[in-house]
Amino acid sequence: SRHIDSVSPDVEFKVRDSNSFDNSDSCPNDDSKLDENGHCIWYGVCDGNPDPGKEEMKLNCRCEMNPVVLKDNENENGGELLELYCPDMVANIYCADEEFGDLYTCCDFENIQIMTDQLALLDTFVGGCPACKNNLMNYFCEFACHPTQSNFVLPTKLYNAESILTVTTFANSEYINEIYDSCDEVYYPDLAVPSLSMICGPWGSASCTPERLFNYFGVNSFAPFNITMDYSNSSTTTGIDYTNTNRTMTPINLDVAPCNDTALLCLCADCRNSCPPLADDPVVEEPIYVGSITLLAFIMIWIFIGEITLILYYYVLFRCKSTSTADTHSLEAPKEASIKDSKPQAKKQVEDPSVFEDASADLEKCLSENFARFATVFSGVAKAPYVVISVCLVVCLCLTGGMFLMEITTDPVKLWASETSRTVQEKNYFDEKFSPFYRTTQVIMTPKIPIDGRNVTIHDPSGLDLLYYFGPALNDSFVQAAMELQTQILALNATDDGMEITVNDVCIKPLYPQSDDCVVMSVMNYWQNDPELLDADIANGYAYDEKIVKCVSNPTNVDGIDCLGSYGGPVLPYTALGGFLDDDDSGSLSDNPDYFNSTALIIIITLQNYVDQSLLGPALAWEKVFLDFMKDYNSTMMDIAYNAERGIEDELMRESVGDLGTIAVSYVLMFVYITIALGNLAVKWTRMMIESKLMVGLGGVVIVLMAVGSSLGFYGYCGVEATLFVIEVVPFLVLAVGVDNIFILVQTWQREPKLENETGEEHLGRVVGKVAPTILVSTCSEALCFFLGALSPMPAVYSFSLYAALALVIDFVLQMTCFVALMALDVRRIDGNRFDILCCLKSSDKKHSEKGEGACYNFLNEVYAPNLLKIPAKIFVIIAFSGLLITNICFIPKIDVGLEQDISMPEDSFVLKYFDYLNRFLSVGPPVYFVMTEGYDYTDTDNQNLICASGGCEQDSMLTQIFVASLKPKVTKIGSGANSWLEQYLKWITDAGGGLISSPIPPVACCRLNSTGDFIDSSEQWDRSAVAICMNTSTVTDSPTRPLPEYFMAHLGDFLIDNPHVLDCPEAGHPAYGEAVNILTDQQEEKSVGANYYMAYHTILKTSADFTEGLRQAYILTDQLTEYLRTNSNTTAEVFPYSIFYVYYEQYLTMWSDAIVSLVISLVGVFIVMTFLTGLDIWSSLIVLVTIVMILINMMGMMAWWSIQLNAVTLVNLVMAIGISVEFCNHISHAFAFSILNSRDERAIEALAEMGSSVFSGITMTKLVGVSVLGFAQSQIFRIFYFRMYLGMVIFGCLHGLVFLPVILSLIG
Repeated sequence: SRHIDSVSPDVEFKVRDSNSFDNSDSCPNDDSKLDENGHCIWYGVCDGNPDPGKEEMKLNCRCEMNPVVLKDNENENGGELLELYCPDMVANIYCADEEFGDLYTCCDFENIQIMTDQLALLDTFVGGCPACKNNLMNYFCEFACHPTQSNFVLPTKLYNAESILTVTTFANSEYINEIYDSCDEVYYPDLAVPSLSMICGPWGSASCTPERLFNYFGVNSFAPFNITMDYSNSSTTTGIDYTNTNRTMTPINLDVAPCNDTALLCLCADCRNSCPPLADDPVVEEPIYVGSITLLAFIMIWIFIGEITLILYYYVLFRCKSTSTADTHSLEAPKEASIKDSKPQAKKQVEDPSVFEDASADLEKCLSENFARFATVFSGVAKAPYVVISVCLVVCLCLTGGMFLMEITTDPVKLWASETSRTVQEKNYFDEKFSPFYRTTQVIMTPKIPIDGRNVTIHDPSGLDLLYYFGPALNDSFVQAAMELQTQILALNATDDGMEITVNDVCIKPLYPQSDDCVVMSVMNYWQNDPELLDADIANGYAYDEKIVKCVSNPTNVDGIDCLGSYGGPVLPYTALGGFLDDDDSGSLSDNPDYFNSTALIIIITLQNYVDQSLLGPALAWEKVFLDFMKDYNSTMMDIAYNAERGIEDELMRESVGDLGTIAVSYVLMFVYITIALGNLAVKWTRMMIESKLMVGLGGVVIVLMAVGSSLGFYGYCGVEATLFVIEVVPFLVLAVGVDNIFILVQTWQREPKLENETGEEHLGRVVGKVAPTILVSTCSEALCFFLGALSPMPAVYSFSLYAALALVIDFVLQMTCFVALMALDVRRIDGNRFDILCCLKSSDKKHSEKGEGACYNFLNEVYAPNLLKIPAKIFVIIAFSGLLITNICFIPKIDVGLEQDISMPEDSFVLKYFDYLNRFLSVGPPVYFVMTEGYDYTDTDNQNLICASGGCEQDSMLTQIFVASLKPKVTKIGSGANSWLEQYLKWITDAGGGLISSPIPPVACCRLNSTGDFIDSSEQWDRSAVAICMNTSTVTDSPTRPLPEYFMAHLGDFLIDNPHVLDCPEAGHPAYGEAVNILTDQQEEKSVGANYYMAYHTILKTSADFTEGLRQAYILTDQLTEYLRTNSNTTAEVFPYSIFYVYYEQYLTMWSDAIVSLVISLVGVFIVMTFLTGLDIWSSLIVLVTIVMILINMMGMMAWWSIQLNAVTLVNLVMAIGISVEFCNHISHAFAFSILNSRDERAIEALAEMGSSVFSGITMTKLVGVSVLGFAQSQIFRIFYFRMYLGMVIFGCLHGLVFLPVILSLIG
């Protein structure tokens, strides 16, 4: 507060000496007859106030007299001041006997200066609402200067006989209530709280009432004397004056303008009655129900019923028409139990083959012959294995060398958001124009043992006792324990590059250089982070309770109790306290929550952040020391959750490293299984080590690793960043495909008898020629599937798809070269009776084992397939798989989109507890910045009115629209109005130090100039070098007072560096807006406003759905704001929202559409490749495609009922599921299409036996072995997104490939 007594007598302008009137003759108009309609009770100032803390404040002189004419002169402009602050009163008391009339008042110039100085401070908090401001100022003006003040102001105690020490003011109760109502909703955007929080003293806005508001106006440390209020609804009442005489009083009762008064209109932020009608809540698209089930489920059920009916109808019809002669299209299985030992027969042709069938056969023959020739003719692979292996090793080693150049992305932003995405571009814009969002270090504390709340009694200055209930978090012992912890945290030292780092070296210091203290948001900062001050208040007992009540109610309070933090700013209770919200609270900061019922204390320390990551070394070092300290900290009283900015990324890295062992075990088990399963276990034990496939199995796994390494290295050379998905998932995928191909090659070689006079190399070449076409079809389909997946805008999907596609291509090439060469060497080893692994040793048992099909082949051929293809089994399979498909279609709409934060952390991570405490105790959402790009002309007054939200601004201004959005927080996710650098700047630059623009008081003004006209960058409350203010009557407009367009930019830069002047000039811009505005300078040295922002808060956001909806609603709002500004002004500027979490959640705005596009593109790619590489066998390709789609739908249904969310991780897995499904389906379909047996059933049995055995023993069993280990991973991501989804891939793929597909092929293949 400014006090006129602090003005130096050295300055030029006249300040009345306090001894202007001596006590013997203090009244200039000592009338013997007082006006019976009312008169003055004081005039001028006399003695200093004797009350402690008020010694420098002057008391009004007791003057029972009629009012005197207020005259202005060159040194005293009391009349102008009164006209500025008290226009209504001045208009009412002017006399008409002169041209402009005489102004009769009860106050002199010094009285007026003291009053207007107080009113200027009040204007800071309520000036945005003209009605509230006018009503309050009318009251204070009438009280201080009205010529009939004796009617309602009664002196009750004097000091030194001539100075008034206390008075009683009589006010009409209804009048006071109406003033209060006009101010009740006034909003102070800088702190995102109601203005009553500041002007109602210790009560704050939550406990404020009309009586408490005016009682506080009368009794506080800033009032020169105490004012007792007396409220009455009677026209007259009585009071006792300082002579103990009863006096008849007339309570003051003036006209009050409501906040929506046309002439004094307050906008929506300050008056709900001025708000436009709120839009209806958007209609939530609920599923349409038929009875108790959804319409989708209802339709699916009837489709299922219809399908069953048709199947049973045709089955009965078929049985009635069946004959003893089997048709080639019969549904019956052949009489033979199997196709074993049957000789291939020419297929009975009912009609000539089609053009497509001829093309398919020709392509198959061409591919088979060329692959066989490649393997054996001339220096083919099988004939020169050492050369082939050497060349492959050299090429792969050269490619793998690129891994040393590969960059692995661990930055979550680069992982989840594309560089071209809207949020990333907006984040980059924000970081470039301002500075990156600050780094947060946070501690949340709750009582470890139950602490009962307690009732607290606070004594009101008016004599009332007020009751509060303190929750467990405000227990004094608990706060002491929290203070002890905070003190230790602030004392932590770290080391970076040999330099000692303290928290002061890396924290945000908004009042620097005037203050070197960090921003620490905590209750303990109400004691300026000083344990001794806290201990003293706790020892006193009542002092502790009073401080909590006053500081929580009004964090800006300095009235007797200093609540400002050590850094010089307020500690906002919604950031320092937690657990006070009920479950049904909206989360809006304007709802006046009960802070005293808190169950948690919060410490927030904000650290500097930089675009240049190399500058973060000191902050990272201090954060590491903090995390290490907190991990070891133990308290018997507090249960603590904590985190620092680097904590999440550190835990993600630890998680990845921690699960390497699990992944390694998974691969080892798969390798062991492969080596065992590839061997011929049917041989006698003396031949087992000869006919085993340990080296072949090991070689196959090594080839997979070579393919993966070559892919990583190639893209390392190309500069394509890898992600953890690539490192963890691509080997699994390539091993799945590679192992399947290995099993097909090896088992076909084991089953295929050698022809007469055929060499081992020729035999191997023939086997390669037989199986290579189906492997080629699968590999090309899968590779194209993943290459097309790289079209996804998500970096995680993009990089995974590129690496996976190339790895599959390289794996295929290596299998057709290096692995075939290994098989050729293995053939030579077996022919030479040499032991596996110990190749130099020969066996004495020279009797070769006969070629055997193996147990899996025999089971599928003799037992499984014939029974599967019986009519009842077929019917059961069709119905069961249709039911499964229809069920999962109904589940798909229930899939949640997102990735919950806690899932990404290891189960033993401290961050999990932190996330849990955030959800339970957090009281305010993250900040949201409404950023305006350059191009907006702020110098134009009309343009200013399109932005601001105070009196005189447009009713639908930008800031008003933001505030209106905050009135529906559950819909918009906006929890507060936005602060406004513009409005604070306009107040700051036009501040006259309590005086007028025409006659200011420069030393106590906000924007002050020295004798050379330069801005004084000083935080002193009184600056003797100030001789002028920044504006004058020729540079500002009237009503409202604003700088003329050509002077708007003159001191904007000064505003952004100015700190508050002790307790004066809270509008100074550096603490809140130092980085909020860019100032541009063109070639002509003309300045303009560049990018700038206005900050608000989101509501509490807990789940991915909340964060995604917050982003969606912010975009809806800013798109409207951009359109509004462009429509009403000639601007190209754009408004966009920015919050720290936006880049992570933008993907979820379009996740469904992105997922569908990616999956459809992959499916189409698979279909096209399969169609062309099978010689335009459209029908077979279509059957495989439908089967893959069924697998995909079942996978997505599984995601719903197994609580797997749709996000980038699951999209990668779904794309991979398409590729894996090709392995399950294509080989069997291909074998069926090119079988030369007679009936569909026979061909299906052959396909199951020949390829199904390899699919089952290869990809199915291998993956089951590997996936089972992932279920024991420490990481929740591995268990949910890998174990569950991989298990689903294997099970659904196996069931559809080995059960459903053969049945369908036997019917319509």
